[in-house]
Amino acid sequence: MTTSPSRATLDEVLERPSGIVRVIDRLTRGRGASRRGVLVGAAVAGSALVTDPKAYALRPVSAYATICGPANTAAGGWTVFCATINKGVNGCPPGSFTAGWWKAADSSWCGGGYRYIVDCNAKCTKCTSGCSDHLCDSKCWNCKCGSGSKATCDQRRVCCNDFRYGQCNTQVKCSGGVHCRVVSCVPPYKWENCSTTSLSSNATAEHSSPYLPQWGPMEKLYSAMGGHRSYLKASTGPIKNTIDGRAKYVNYQGGRIWWTSATGAAAMTSFVLTKYAEYGGPDVLGFPTGARLEGLSDGGWIQRFQKGAIVDSASTATTCVWGYRWTMWTASGRETGPLKWPVALVENLPGGAWIQRFQKGATVSGPTTGRAIVHNYAWAAWVALGREGGVLGLPRGDRQVVARGYTQAFERGGLWGLTDKPAWGVWGPVLDAWLAAGGPTGSYGFPVAHVEESGGSATGRFEGGTITV
Repeated sequence: MTTSPSRATLDEVLERPSGIVRVIDRLTRGRGASRRGVLVGAAVAGSALVTDPKAYALRPVSAYATICGPANTAAGGWTVFCATINKGVNGCPPGSFTAGWWKAADSSWCGGGYRYIVDCNAKCTKCTSGCSDHLCDSKCWNCKCGSGSKATCDQRRVCCNDFRYGQCNTQVKCSGGVHCRVVSCVPPYKWENCSTTSLSSNATAEHSSPYLPQWGPMEKLYSAMGGHRSYLKASTGPIKNTIDGRAKYVNYQGGRIWWTSATGAAAMTSFVLTKYAEYGGPDVLGFPTGARLEGLSDGGWIQRFQKGAIVDSASTATTCVWGYRWTMWTASGRETGPLKWPVALVENLPGGAWIQRFQKGATVSGPTTGRAIVHNYAWAAWVALGREGGVLGLPRGDRQVVARGYTQAFERGGLWGLTDKPAWGVWGPVLDAWLAAGGPTGSYGFPVAHVEESGGSATGRFEGGTITV
């Protein structure tokens, strides 16, 4: 461990009346060196360990010549990445906190833009001696100096560098050294309790870890969502491939981002991810096609996939609509159409038929009747008559508008109703006699009750009279 004779926070260095910042500006002007590089290399500026930026400039490392980049051993002087020692999590491990940050330009890990490196400093949990200069003695730290595992190329220092920049969490007046580093393509002052005061070290632009996601469509989306500030929070590992190679994904503390060549990148919460697996995942729904739609009627939301959607609303439980049912629901107006929100998963019926129920109706299909939507008054009447197991059987098509009302055909009869009025079932010999008399446009008009069967006879009541057979 290296201990500086003069340890100071970044704010103290920048605000000190000695004029050190003006001196550093003169030293770096025209030399291509960053202010942070000089601060780190100068004893007057504090106690950061020194790397050799000239070596990096003279021997540049391409973006992925090595995942871990230059200066990847303890001898290089830099601190390990948190993802390497924190079970893949690109966040401060327990017992540490965000203490300061700097940026590196032209980083391939951020699409050629700025990359932000954040120090997670240890807490002084064992004692508070040495805090007169804001850094407690190493014996007080809640971590021990070491290096990254030899099983990974990120073998940089772990909890060794006795230094604190100080732009973040300034309410913590005394801390230990740097435990590990977090990285982001989003400035830390947008997602942590940090100031906008900035230093830079371009030599760290390609430092990395095999546990961090490389730049691409998924990290681009993650950054656009706000990175750590988003519901996804910190990444928990690198980019992974599905077993069949159809998709790539990155896991985060709060969810997952998927990518396929057909869908692009799309994010989902941990809750939706759990439901996605429960409903059959890619085999049933395909892959997500975009962001979750929120702010819908009844406080609802929809996460869309290639073959359907996972949906929820304030009045219904989370469920899934996929395949023909998704196509039918979408064509009918989805949650703003006559069916409203789904209330259950698809149910398989005898003989190869199926039904999916919604708040105001259902999508239905039978092997000989085809697919249909039953809703509103027709749905209420069909349910009252025993649905597919009742006298009418399965629907043969959607509801049709006729003069003064509507009708819907079923296997063994039909439903008729006046506009915006309840539907009534007519079937059997009564139906035959009524249709022979002109049906709803004949002298009997529309039915006013379901057919009643008793003692071997059937009676149908209509606007213009009664038919008994």
